[in-house]
Amino acid sequence: MLPTLKPGQDVLCFNWAYVFLKPKAGDIVVVRQNSREIIKRVHMYKNSRIYVRGDNAKESTDSRNFGEINDSQIVGRVILIR
Repeated sequence: MLPTLKPGQDVLCFNWAYVFLKPKAGDIVVVRQNSREIIKRVHMYKNSRIYVRGDNAKESTDSRNFGEINDSQIVGRVILIR
C-alpha cells in the first residue's frame, strides 16, 4: 500500500463499518485472503462483489491477481494510519 501505508506503520480498523453500509471506491480495508490479512483500497463495488487494489500497482497483489472478493472477506475499514 505504498505510498499511503509504509512498513512499520500501525492501522486502526473499524470492524463494524460495513454492517449497515456498503464499501465504496476509495475506502481502505483489511481483507482476509488466503489465511492472512492484507490491506487494500476498494477499487469497485458491484453486485456484492468487491474489487480491491494496492496503491503501488507495479508491486501489488490484488484483485487483478486473485479476482474479486466478497463481503465476508472484509475484516473492516481502516480509519486511522499512524
